[in-house]
Amino acid sequence: MLYSGLGAAWALVGLLEMRPAGMPWLAIALGLITGVLVIGSHRAMQEANAVADEAMEREAEAERARRMVRSHGVVTAEGLAITAVSAALFVTQHHAYVAPATALIVGLHFVALAPIHHAPGDAIAGCLIAILAIATMIWVPRIPSVHQNPMNIAAGFGTAAVLWGAAIVILVAGRPARVPRHSDGSVDTDPLP
Repeated sequence: MLYSGLGAAWALVGLLEMRPAGMPWLAIALGLITGVLVIGSHRAMQEANAVADEAMEREAEAERARRMVRSHGVVTAEGLAITAVSAALFVTQHHAYVAPATALIVGLHFVALAPIHHAPGDAIAGCLIAILAIATMIWVPRIPSVHQNPMNIAAGFGTAAVLWGAAIVILVAGRPARVPRHSDGSVDTDPLP
């Protein structure tokens, strides 16, 4: 769900730079992509909650609390870095680099969260976002304006594509096997169909 929502936000960054040329069909397509991914994510979360509806052991609960503290530290560092880097880029009149620099920080944030949550997919997505951001800063032409900036378009749509791709991989690979159920909701214990 997080990847779907963040992907939509980054796609919006790219979309707003294309106005009015990219409207309304691109906006409709991006809305449909986001809607399908959010609905799919919500359903997957419901299925996962139904399968793993057990009481959490104290040790697992303590580990979860430790991971949350470390995650909050990473997210706080990310927010401070984005604020400081964006301010420095505006003050030095390098507005064109704000979106790709932010994408780089977001990518590094996912890399930092991967070992905390034992999620190698986060590291892969984070590395892809970081590489895309650096490539954008090197190869995409910069213009002095904040608006209609090719760097914003590349960073926005590129980051969205990585996040949405990761959401699709998670939805497809993480889908639990369906447990046969009767119409009253009870589980079918007969292994034969």
